[in-house]
Amino acid sequence: MAAHQTFSQLLREGDRFTDRDFMRVLSIGHPSLKRKESDPSQLTIGEVVLLAALVEKPVSQLLEAAARQASQNKEGAQQREAAVSQAEGRKYQRRQIKPSEQD
Repeated sequence: MAAHQTFSQLLREGDRFTDRDFMRVLSIGHPSLKRKESDPSQLTIGEVVLLAALVEKPVSQLLEAAARQASQNKEGAQQREAAVSQAEGRKYQRRQIKPSEQD
């Protein structure tokens, strides 16, 4: 096993499964498979668990590869930064409950 395989390389290691196998397990079409394979940050945790079971690899290994690949994807990083910058956060503080009001 290479030290830093991409997510796709982990899935395709040993050439055991076809696109059709992955599509069937994930219940998705070919365009979705290719999009998620090239940007694994789009996968849900449930999908990663299914894929890990299929390729018989630890979930943590697939998650590490996905996170590493996502952090190297400059376009994806820009999209995530833009999404996070749109969050405004709490504008008002929560009302503090006085001890006398708790009863």
